[in-house]
Amino acid sequence: MYYKKLDFSGSQNYMALHYHMEEAIIEQKKKLKPNSNPPFAIFSNKYCNEINNLDHNKKYDFCFIGSINSNYENRKWVIDFAKKNFTKKSIFINTDNNTNWKLLGDFDYSNKINGFCPKEQKNNLSKKVLYRIVKENITYFEKMCQSHFVLCPAGDSSWSFRFYEVLMCQSIPIVESWHHTYRTKEEANIKYKYILYNEWEKNRIYIDYIYKNIKLFKKYHLLNDLSFNA
Repeated sequence: MYYKKLDFSGSQNYMALHYHMEEAIIEQKKKLKPNSNPPFAIFSNKYCNEINNLDHNKKYDFCFIGSINSNYENRKWVIDFAKKNFTKKSIFINTDNNTNWKLLGDFDYSNKINGFCPKEQKNNLSKKVLYRIVKENITYFEKMCQSHFVLCPAGDSSWSFRFYEVLMCQSIPIVESWHHTYRTKEEANIKYKYILYNEWEKNRIYIDYIYKNIKLFKKYHLLNDLSFNA
């Protein structure tokens, strides 16, 4: 088996990884221990269904909801991309809740719609904070579900949960680099459909990306022998 013990202290992404896998194991009533570093991130059917049951009517072209200052170097391209490509049909929310933030345009709802920033929470490693309970983060999930494209910058590491969340929201990820689309060498081999931010071209048809990503997500990120013991 692929079991290891891991010190989760100070690691938000890996604790969230653990929580989601734990829920999937309980849901499937399998006698397994949560894998500290599984080849594929695992989510429960319940969690995926909660997101799937949200409103997926595509009201927005582009979306970004998240912290900018949590890792500015990895996220500054988001600002430039938004200024250049976001429209009145886009939604942008900087969750840093910075009163000095200068709005980027009509699409920028920072400080108007409350954004949830996990790192600002007193216990920012708690399950409640890291797990992103859908009903407690409705704005975050619903706006992504309602968007054709969602910007997915890197987090504290090259990978972030946003990429998986966007796949579950049935939207198309826009990333800075291919290296921000996977966590392990196994995930690097998955042929996800995404768009590099500097290769964005308007008027192209990307609808098939969603269907291909859904198929890949179900194959690799729901609990099965392949996803747990690659």
